[in-house]
Amino acid sequence: MISLQVHQADLDQRIAVAVKLIDETHPAGAAAGPISREARGLAIVLLFADYENLLTSLTRTLLEGATRCRVSNRRLQPGFRAFALESAAKSIRGVSEKKLYLSALPKMVEAAAPGGRTCTIDTNAFPSDGSFMKRSQIQLWCTIFGVPIPSRLLSRTWADIDSVVTQRNGVAHGRLTPEEVGRDYTEGEIRVLIESWHLDWTDFLADVETRAQSRDFFRVP
Repeated sequence: MISLQVHQADLDQRIAVAVKLIDETHPAGAAAGPISREARGLAIVLLFADYENLLTSLTRTLLEGATRCRVSNRRLQPGFRAFALESAAKSIRGVSEKKLYLSALPKMVEAAAPGGRTCTIDTNAFPSDGSFMKRSQIQLWCTIFGVPIPSRLLSRTWADIDSVVTQRNGVAHGRLTPEEVGRDYTEGEIRVLIESWHLDWTDFLADVETRAQSRDFFRVP
């Protein structure tokens, strides 16, 4: 039903940038360049960016696919129905008791009602778990969209995801420098990680694309 080739092409291009960064600072047959450690640290930042962009943009594509099914909220698969009710659920938080019963709850009841053919999915939504993209974020994402056992799809890099996130955040918030992060990796290790990252997320995309070929991925038969 949908193609994820645009996501694959974007992943390929972003990974190529990380590879080029390492190639330019670690020339074959020569000593590593003067900023080789910094380059390895920046490669970690790029890997995080690749993963964050892929998961957020993929979410939007799937939500857009659900809206194209043109079914009511009631007919959506549970994960997609959660997105359809998100706005109404958020309206309940922090409202006065009067508004809760006069406005917020009626809107949620209406959104979940069996009648009508309205789909209220916000295609800009993302199911953040507050972990800033650690493994628990992937697990939540996969639970919502019905993708089982993400650790198998990301078998080469599953154990590395949390450390990549932590190191990226350290650089982004000034706690770590790219050089400090780069010290943790040899040239060989960073090249293996980049290649494994590419292969794992390619496998992940292929699995999701296969599942999303059926309308039943989006709506209840």
